[in-house]
Amino acid sequence: MNCKLVGQFVQHLEVILEPGEDFYSEKGSLIYLEAGIEKELGFNGSGLGRILGAKLSGESLFILRLYNVTNMPRKIVIGSRYGLVPVKLNGESMICHKGVYVGSNNRVNVTTKLSIAGMVGGMGLVLQKIQGSSTVFLDTTGTPIVINLRPGESIEVDEDHIIALLNIHEHQMQSNWSLGNLIGGEGLSMMRITGPGTVYLSPGKFYTPIPQ
Repeated sequence: MNCKLVGQFVQHLEVILEPGEDFYSEKGSLIYLEAGIEKELGFNGSGLGRILGAKLSGESLFILRLYNVTNMPRKIVIGSRYGLVPVKLNGESMICHKGVYVGSNNRVNVTTKLSIAGMVGGMGLVLQKIQGSSTVFLDTTGTPIVINLRPGESIEVDEDHIIALLNIHEHQMQSNWSLGNLIGGEGLSMMRITGPGTVYLSPGKFYTPIPQ
């Protein structure tokens, strides 16, 4: 499978599927596909709790499987709201801003995570959690900033710029309340994140998407 990010202002993703390969995307993210690509719409989890969680976290209730049934390479093109950042998962879990999952080259678990640290820190009570082994494509409002934190190393972040936190757990996230933050335009609190782990930040601020 060959995946290529294309564009400068608003990026899209071109995916070349070899015969028998498949790709998974958020419902509504498909721009176009070539003949020979079949579509299969499935539920993103099941149960009433899962449905309510999906609505709260900005996820779609459905996930689209796209697969090549021909004996030739075929192309699909996936769009985003802003831009796209690829994140490689090898069985790890990742905490994400609401609604940033766009697609992945393997099926991953996209679930709802309730986060007290996220709520207190301003990121929100309801976040997305993505887990699996795949390259995952996430929304970003501009060229992403990637920070690899060593053990004990910390940064303070305006929560509206957080795309995802890879291998960072609840106890590594703390709110930092300060009147100076508010005067400086960052809001009353910023989130302190302590390593080890990787932080993905967007240069532009996120606005909560309308759930699908």
